[in-house]
Amino acid sequence: ALAARALEAHRAPPRVPGASDWAQSTPGPREQPKRALASALCPGDMGNKGAKQTDEWEIDEEDENGISEVMRTQLSRLIIYAESSDVQLQRDVAEKLANEAVKPARQVQIVELGGLELLLPLTHSEDHDVQRLSAHALANLSVNAENQILMADKGGIEMLVHLLGSTNEAVQRQASKAIANMAVNRSNKEKINECGGLDPLISLAGSKSDSVAVEAIAALANLAVNDLNEAEIARLGGLAPILDCAQSSNPDLSCQAARALRNLSCNQSNKEEILKLDGARILQKMTTSKHQRTAKQAARALVNLNVTDG
Repeated sequence: ALAARALEAHRAPPRVPGASDWAQSTPGPREQPKRALASALCPGDMGNKGAKQTDEWEIDEEDENGISEVMRTQLSRLIIYAESSDVQLQRDVAEKLANEAVKPARQVQIVELGGLELLLPLTHSEDHDVQRLSAHALANLSVNAENQILMADKGGIEMLVHLLGSTNEAVQRQASKAIANMAVNRSNKEKINECGGLDPLISLAGSKSDSVAVEAIAALANLAVNDLNEAEIARLGGLAPILDCAQSSNPDLSCQAARALRNLSCNQSNKEEILKLDGARILQKMTTSKHQRTAKQAARALVNLNVTDG
């Protein structure tokens, strides 16, 4: 049978929470983004009651132009805020971009109007909340197929690879999720590799945090739908941590690992390495999973390996 790879899906995050409650964030549906439910939090909610609220940040949620009109008229001022040493101003910019980017109609507008110019200094902030919010904004923006091209052209991939190196798990998770989205685009698969994205993703695949590992392996699964990446992921040691995650009791983690193994089992050298690492036994056990998607992906990986699931 011909080796077959898994279809890819956009992995859309939910609306970003306020900076003070990031630990309570939970993943949203993978297929499409959710619409923001409320306006951005006030300075008091952000943990800084003394911060000054500026008129240009008063965005009407019912206004179809929303942040787009603000960016058209105030982009240079917003960039100054983003580059400010005032962490509160940085958080405010990043949070509003993340929340507005949940809305499909805003996603391309934000990028076209210079949103990445705002996010570039934010991704290099020393504050973890600012990093998380900017990574969440990039994840939201990357759901849109047109943005996946625009963002790659405007330095979005380099920003995300930089964020993968954060020591903060929430930042790692959002950056990995955004790269998974970006990697749906065929050209971006190679660009992410060229920018050094594979190595940190493989490291994060071995994270003690299941939520980080899920997103990192989802990104690797999408990136593996490319012959060069498929071989490189294995060469860099990516097969072992993915096989470890395939045995996890976490259904999301085992499912993404099964999909990654399916996509990584087309290359002949990879097939041999997976079998050496006891991959056939692991995948055969996965075919009995009560989770249908995991079982199907594992079965297809076994077909690629020319191993029966009996």
